[in-house]
Amino acid sequence: MPLGYFGALRLLHNTFRNHPPGQRVHILGRFFTAPFMRTLDVIPVGSRVLDIGSGHGTYPRLIAEERAREVIAVDPDIRKMLTAFKHPKVRFVCGFDDCIRGEFDVIVIYDVIYRLPPEERDKLFKRIYDRVRPGGLFILKDLDPSNRLKWTWSRIQESISDRFLGLTIGEGFFMDTREQIAERFRKAGFVKFEWKRVDFGYPHPHVIYTGRKE
Repeated sequence: MPLGYFGALRLLHNTFRNHPPGQRVHILGRFFTAPFMRTLDVIPVGSRVLDIGSGHGTYPRLIAEERAREVIAVDPDIRKMLTAFKHPKVRFVCGFDDCIRGEFDVIVIYDVIYRLPPEERDKLFKRIYDRVRPGGLFILKDLDPSNRLKWTWSRIQESISDRFLGLTIGEGFFMDTREQIAERFRKAGFVKFEWKRVDFGYPHPHVIYTGRKE
């Protein structure tokens, strides 16, 4: 039986109920403003998943419920790792992507790539390609700068968050166009590149990209 929106809310409440109030507010705000429920079924059932830049682990917790058989959630922010939840299918690692070894059916980057300087992105995509199993999937959830109104609001919100809350590691707000993302996927070696807008009803220009390794 699919988890459903309210089922996901209950699941996250039970998962994070012992976290500090400020973190719970942030996690809830992320759930309301990011299309997590629209990006669950892109994960093949039974997959071994690496989530790079997992944050508090909202997406790993959701996909562990009914899609992934194992999730490795890696994030460099020790503040989030110290309060990470415990789950038999989810393992948290404090660090960057290069601290992880092994191959994965799926590698996910969810609302993180904009923090990485553009000159570092091709290197990251190539490292991801090397860790995806043949036939596996790279999933990138990002923001689409072609929607100027939503993109501007996202930029303002992120600036406020950086200045007053300090919730995210990294500096800058570097957005790739859809065409630039497609080229990065191609250069890394991925095929069957696809993209889809998932922002209807949201204030941010959410878009999801996928590519496969042959």
